[in-house]
Amino acid sequence: MYLKLLCVLSVLLISSIKVQAEWFSSMEQIIDLVRHESLLAPTLQNYIKAKMEILLKLKTYGDELSEIADKVSANKEEYIIHPINQYHLIKRFATQWTEVNQLLDRFNRTGKKTDFIKNATRLFPKEEDIKGSAEGILRIQDTYNLNTSDIAEGNISGEKGHNSLKKLTTDECYHIGKAAFNGGLYDPCTHWMQFSLQRFEEGKQNFSKAHAEEYLQFEVYDDAYNKTDPLDLRSRANLIFFRRGAIVATKAQISSDDKSYKFSANSKFPKVCRGDVKIVSKTQSQMVLCIGETRAIHIGATIKLHCYLHTNNGNPWLMFNPVKVEELWDSPHIVQFYDVITSAEVDKIKKLAKPRLFRAIHFEDKEDSEVFQKAAYRITKVSWLNDTSGPVIAKLTRRISEITGLSMNTTEELQVANYGVGGEYPPHLDVASDDHRKRMYDHPDGERIATFLIYLSEVEEGGGTAFVRAGVAAKPIKGSAVFWYNMYPSGDIDIRTFHGACPVIIGNKWASNKWIRELGESFHRQCKLDRNA
Repeated sequence: MYLKLLCVLSVLLISSIKVQAEWFSSMEQIIDLVRHESLLAPTLQNYIKAKMEILLKLKTYGDELSEIADKVSANKEEYIIHPINQYHLIKRFATQWTEVNQLLDRFNRTGKKTDFIKNATRLFPKEEDIKGSAEGILRIQDTYNLNTSDIAEGNISGEKGHNSLKKLTTDECYHIGKAAFNGGLYDPCTHWMQFSLQRFEEGKQNFSKAHAEEYLQFEVYDDAYNKTDPLDLRSRANLIFFRRGAIVATKAQISSDDKSYKFSANSKFPKVCRGDVKIVSKTQSQMVLCIGETRAIHIGATIKLHCYLHTNNGNPWLMFNPVKVEELWDSPHIVQFYDVITSAEVDKIKKLAKPRLFRAIHFEDKEDSEVFQKAAYRITKVSWLNDTSGPVIAKLTRRISEITGLSMNTTEELQVANYGVGGEYPPHLDVASDDHRKRMYDHPDGERIATFLIYLSEVEEGGGTAFVRAGVAAKPIKGSAVFWYNMYPSGDIDIRTFHGACPVIIGNKWASNKWIRELGESFHRQCKLDRNA
């Protein structure tokens, strides 16, 4: 408003100058100058006041964001691997830095725009990113059975969050509770809302106590519904709303096309990820693994697992540099190879993959056609690299062939994946499901006969690969690779290889997959009539 008035007055003044030159020569024109000044001076003051208000807000943001940036810079590596810090970073860009850009827009309407911030805003996280990172925290809590108060204090990996950056505010706890409710996680929602109310201070929160209490009604709506005072219309309306939400969520889960990704509360997946699953055998013997903290279910004979040096029946390349092998399980046979790739090679692969990363997608049937859809159940971005992408990829392909003894003529491109906040991939099979099998059977290279999964980074907490039916988990150790066959020698799908990527608690998980298809493996892994051959 002040800017427009200044412009109008300036135009009037300039036009007066053009028409009435030599102001000194007329007293009436000098009186006009007094009138102009009486209008311009307060307008200028109001304009300065408005600008100062914007500057004051910018300074407040600048001081706060600079203080955080200094703390982060002191130890970037430690900061970025913590999920609470990841949530805060995304939230800062989606809210505070976005507000800074809007303030700069208002401040610079008469001057040059701060282009570097303006150009960066198109890359800023949005509200959906805050929601996604909150859901990541909830995944970690659900899978690893973590306490709400510990998470809020930044105590996720067993160490107290002495760093204030790792702690959640009361408002943030409330919004995580809302994310839990919207995701159908009603029990965690109750815990987060109760915790928010324990911390609640009137006038200091951006939510009302009544709103948080409404979410708590869901837990008791069945008992309360028939006892609610008929005159209490708000309570009755709330209970109807919560009941409708529960019914819709239940129907959505039942009608899901892909039921392999829906798990009940007693699913073994979280237990295998946590290492809670114990061994059961005829002799009640303890399972002995060479390395790691994995636990497994086994019913039957005593387990005999080994560590050894692998040369693949005297492969010339491996005779001089044998591969270290740890057997993770015997049936299905799951092994972990160590030091299959160097740190320098890992860096090259990451450099090639990073600019090509995109959100993981999957095929979905729609009106007798298949379309690509974002895979909401996969919290990861992937890229695909072939042997022409760089010498390091071709070299890795040859090495996989030497280690496994399989032909690489019908393999897929190397898939490289980088996981996000609480990044996971729910249990699945690497071969096509029965529903897709008819369509996939015509694939010229056949099914994915084997999987070679390479870990490209160390993960401080979580991020393992859990074989749910086998009851064993592989630890993500940089440079190592897990290998298994997805099919029996008879060609039948081995459902015992049902596996998933456990949520990342702390760390930056990179992994890559090489899927080897059937065609070309006739003399390397011969087909047998007996599936157990």
